[in-house]
Amino acid sequence: MKKIARIIDDFDKGIINIRKSNLNKLSKLKENIKIAKLCIQQLRIVIRESGFSSKREEITFFKYQKPYVQGRLNFFLKLNTFLLEFPEVGIIKQRNFINKELSKLEIKKSHHIQFVKYYKLDEYILDHIYFLRGKNQSDLFIDMNYHCEDLDFSTSHDHLATKIITRDLLLKFYAKELERLNSKDPNIVIEEVKPAIFRDLSWNGSKTDLIELVYALHTSGVIRNGKPEIKKMFEVFSELFNIDLGNYYKTFTQIKERQKDETKFLDMLKFNLIQKLESEN
Repeated sequence: MKKIARIIDDFDKGIINIRKSNLNKLSKLKENIKIAKLCIQQLRIVIRESGFSSKREEITFFKYQKPYVQGRLNFFLKLNTFLLEFPEVGIIKQRNFINKELSKLEIKKSHHIQFVKYYKLDEYILDHIYFLRGKNQSDLFIDMNYHCEDLDFSTSHDHLATKIITRDLLLKFYAKELERLNSKDPNIVIEEVKPAIFRDLSWNGSKTDLIELVYALHTSGVIRNGKPEIKKMFEVFSELFNIDLGNYYKTFTQIKERQKDETKFLDMLKFNLIQKLESEN
């Protein structure tokens, strides 16, 4: 519906103008709240007076358009409270305050995890249940803390879609705030966190064994079309197994000088694999 699109477009323009203004944070939030509330009221009037031309239009409104505005209104309201309660001094206190807010968001997310997945993956098979109004919609409200006062302007799940949008906006804001605080604290060392799957990997063989393996992979041409930098490959394996391989060039020279069993580690791998294959025949 063109009227709805125009109202939301005006909402976006209003928010952008406030962002560019010279108002302080709290004043900007108050203006944003006013703009968002006005937008919601305008949308309510349009829906009441004109309705929808199709079920698909109705689903689009309650799944995307209304949550887009309502989610930002809730974000502005939450942010206003956050700024009023946020500790004025003490980086540790400020960081702890944000982490508590993040924990609250995580707990709330777990309450409706299946719907969160449904909405985030943009699935649609249940849209006719979640985002259409109807006589029996009041029986479908799964959030007992949510009381719908206007069934003509709500469905059973549009408020949950709104919560998802609000949560995403808050997560983005909190992440920026933590980054800002960490940059101010000289005692904070920000380390890159490895994915959980890599944390328990360890190399139980010798460093020489691993160096032999890396050189074998390098010369085989199976990585990066046979054109990887040997230095980079060693950096990757060192990081993967959290091991310092030292002067691998020197070690490789020692491998070349072996009188026998030049590739003893690779030979052992081949032997063990053959044993495994034969034992399962």
